[in-house]
Amino acid sequence: MKKVKIILTLSLVWIIFIGYLTWYNKPNTFQWDEWFWFGITPALAPYLFLLIWKPDVFAKYVRCIKDLFNSNT
Repeated sequence: MKKVKIILTLSLVWIIFIGYLTWYNKPNTFQWDEWFWFGITPALAPYLFLLIWKPDVFAKYVRCIKDLFNSNT
């Protein structure tokens, strides 16, 4: 469970960090295409590869994420 939290946190931090860098580069405008290709795509790619190459592990991972949001602790 702790490993899942760390991986999800790293993915979200990457997306937010790239979004900040994209905004900081041109503060008057936000480059959505750059944020998508350099922030969202690299953050989601490992999950897509896991889904393709190891669907049983991905199913366990999704189940663990569901348990993470359903727990009251």
